[in-house]
Amino acid sequence: MKIFKKYWFLIILGLLSFFIFSYKIKSAVSFEGDLGRDLFEIAKISFGNLTLLGPKGSFGGIYTAPYYYYLHLPAFLITGRQIDGVLFFNIFIFISALIFFSYNSIKKFGVVNGSLSGLALVLLPFFIFSARNPGNGFIPTAFFVIFLTIIYFYDLNKFSSAKILVLGFFFGVILSTLFAYITVFFAIFFLLYFLLKNKKMLILFIAGIFVAFFPLIIFELKNNFVMLKNTFIDKSYLSFVNNTNLPDGIKLNKNIFFNAIDLDERIYLLTGINIYSIFLFLISLIFLIKKFKDKLFIYASVFGYFILIFMVRFQYSTHYLIPFLTLLMFTFFITVLNSKFGKYFFIFFIPMFVIFLSSKNYTTATRNYDLVKNRTEKILSKHLIKKGDRFNIIMKRTDNLPTPTGNEYRFFFLINGFEPQSEFLYKDSSKLFIFSEDKKINFEKFNTWEMSEFNFKEVKKISSFRTDKKMTVYLLEK
Repeated sequence: MKIFKKYWFLIILGLLSFFIFSYKIKSAVSFEGDLGRDLFEIAKISFGNLTLLGPKGSFGGIYTAPYYYYLHLPAFLITGRQIDGVLFFNIFIFISALIFFSYNSIKKFGVVNGSLSGLALVLLPFFIFSARNPGNGFIPTAFFVIFLTIIYFYDLNKFSSAKILVLGFFFGVILSTLFAYITVFFAIFFLLYFLLKNKKMLILFIAGIFVAFFPLIIFELKNNFVMLKNTFIDKSYLSFVNNTNLPDGIKLNKNIFFNAIDLDERIYLLTGINIYSIFLFLISLIFLIKKFKDKLFIYASVFGYFILIFMVRFQYSTHYLIPFLTLLMFTFFITVLNSKFGKYFFIFFIPMFVIFLSSKNYTTATRNYDLVKNRTEKILSKHLIKKGDRFNIIMKRTDNLPTPTGNEYRFFFLINGFEPQSEFLYKDSSKLFIFSEDKKINFEKFNTWEMSEFNFKEVKKISSFRTDKKMTVYLLEK
């Protein structure tokens, strides 16, 4: 009962965050691109098709580790292979990270300050967005908050060798799930170098990271180092360096100082606070802060920022910024907590976060789960394929986003008992479904790689169906 009285706010905070994270989530989340791909891969695993690879990274031909898939698998199966399991399990992970941070903040800084810091974390725009968008680009945010909470609130020098190894593995899982965490790797190494008195423990930490990459290492050994060859010998990494593997990729300035200015506006959209005002606040307090650990986090954040603006000179996507912003805002929060006027800072900033809370998070997505499901079920109801048919799928969008394989539609075919062939086997398929957002396709000019592999010249029959005003489905049969 005493624990309940002391930490009653954690229950309220958990309920509030659940409402903010889950409100209209099924209709608001875009079931396309990465989410459609991930759910399709999780579904394949659920039918026994195990994998050593996660989603493909942006750098060359290197894939990420598959931890994200297997982590969500139990919830996916419990809910009958529905998206609800993935969405709500993702929310559960973020609430767990929030409670863990808030609990430790309350223990160290008191109920008022600790509770306010937890509330501020709930309202951070990128934290809300990550909680509502399961995927390898966002779920590591929650794990990184847990990781930072451990290294700040706990004395690492009291950790056994096994615990340091596990901590390294934990960070390795984060890094191998989203390679963008390389932007904070050096800052984390900087922190641990000064926090750990026994420097040999750093070797164990690095060893733990290495162990987390075992799925990728095993895959490379089994496949004659195909990812490394594709990336460095075939030089597919140049598409990242030249910013050509993202459609309409944002062109960043190669000069890191101009790049810092360019990123300011984009960072503001993810935090609701001007990044330079945060740095000004942190640097102005660094001489007033007495504890070495607190100063270290400020130094690490500044160091991490220089690493960030150097690395994203080549290519930019929203989730590339989140690892650094998580470190920065964590540092900002603990610095505020350590100040004499901490609660007043939070009382000032929390209303700003509330005002900044975007209604866009809750608007119905253009390509939401139910829409894609209804379209697929209308096609399946026509009994156009039988089990065992060699068929494939193409998605033709009105924009030029790189989702030609239509994984969101593949997912519904698969869970209904019709497994499409691999995206690398279009040439072996006898039937091809094309989900097109264009009203009419000129097949003579539709010359994508997927179509050339399928070989339109061999097509003997073309059928078309309208599932709704914005979707036409073509069936090409050889």
